Amino acid sequence: MAFDVGNTTTMLGLLQGTEVELAWRVTTEERTRDEYSLLISSLMTRAGIDRASIKKAGISSVVPSETAPIAEAVEADIGVAVSRVDWRLDSGVSIATENPMEVGGDRIANAAGAYFEYGGPVIVVDMGTATTFDFVSEAGEYMGGVIAPGIVSGARELWERARMLPEVEVERPQRVVGRNTIEAMRSGIVYGAVGQIEVIIRKMREEIGSECRVVFTGGYCDLVRQDLSFGAEFAPQLTLKGIAYAVEPDLRPAVE
Repeated sequence: MAFDVGNTTTMLGLLQGTEVELAWRVTTEERTRDEYSLLISSLMTRAGIDRASIKKAGISSVVPSETAPIAEAVEADIGVAVSRVDWRLDSGVSIATENPMEVGGDRIANAAGAYFEYGGPVIVVDMGTATTFDFVSEAGEYMGGVIAPGIVSGARELWERARMLPEVEVERPQRVVGRNTIEAMRSGIVYGAVGQIEVIIRKMREEIGSECRVVFTGGYCDLVRQDLSFGAEFAPQLTLKGIAYAVEPDLRPAVE
């Protein structure tokens, strides 16, 4: 069982090894241990999952207030300890940044997932509340990366700050030149994100000195998939897979 607690949504996944068999996405909000117990129990009951089949659990979280209630619910109701993916865990990738304790568990899980699924060197682009770019070397070292405004959080800032602009549903536009305000906003939001990604990846590759593989994950990555000028892998459940690799060393393949 894997939990990826983000600022906006929380992913809960059930994996057989590193294969995600079931996954649910719920809104991240403040819940008690009992509320998490009810949530987890109801999802597992509806899916026909026996609690005794769960042998291990892991969590990556960027919302510290929710980490303990989830872990306590799992440990009390399912009876397995929850491993926390953070800088102190031997995740299979070494953290080579100036201050390892600053690196979020989701970025460590992404690094582990990308490295063991695709090898290194590799750049992971995670399009969530923020858009993060993380670089893992050929030797499996997490070297650091980039944190940029997310596609939806940036859009929200646009309509909250510009009083004459309406709130819009973010989706890929039909054309670049919008014929009305809504179309123009969607074009700016999506193609602005594409431009951001293109430039950052190009600059990272120049600095790295290698045409390393790029892997996309996160809830919004499909918005830019058709418009990138470079080839990339798309792995929406990479973080859940990375949690599995991070907490269970026996799952890690030998990377040449």
